[in-house]
Amino acid sequence: MVGVDEPGLRERKKADTRAALRRAAIGLSLERGPEAVTVSEICAAAGVSPRTFFNYFAVKEEALFGWDRRLTRQMIRHLAARPRRESPLTAVRHALLETLPEFGTDADWPERTRLITAHPALQARLAHVIRSSEEELTQAVAERLGVPPTTVYPQVLAGSAMTAMRSAFVAWTPEDGADALLTLVGEAFDHLADGLKSP
Repeated sequence: MVGVDEPGLRERKKADTRAALRRAAIGLSLERGPEAVTVSEICAAAGVSPRTFFNYFAVKEEALFGWDRRLTRQMIRHLAARPRRESPLTAVRHALLETLPEFGTDADWPERTRLITAHPALQARLAHVIRSSEEELTQAVAERLGVPPTTVYPQVLAGSAMTAMRSAFVAWTPEDGADALLTLVGEAFDHLADGLKSP
């Protein structure tokens, strides 16, 4: 029985470490500004080594954002597992909705939003993270369809999907919980599926 439980325990420990690093990064950045905070200081506050930090985040700023490369890869894995009979839009919708619950349960949303709003450099960095995710999603959609990623359809679908997610976040109130976020993302995809007719 212990062997069966070990993978779940390991994942919970990873999630706890990731959350501790995020809390420390956000807390210190709110106190002193993100530019004045080092990875070593974040790790000291979280009680882990700098080497551990880079097991979770590629750069310091990633710890300040809710969406990171791990979630992008998770979304791509979910997309690859979707039935081939699904339309590309439906498959991407489900892949995103399967990835978002972990994203939406983060308790640090108010602090993170306040931090990013106050620092334009973080806004630019977040835009870069989202753009990188969009490029990876474009590649995954193209592979699913068997077409080059430079063709228009994969780019339009990936761009629309990421815009739908951003739009849902603008409308979302974190206090309403993850289920409300999923509902809003679903609503955004409904509009895409309906051809963006006037509501």
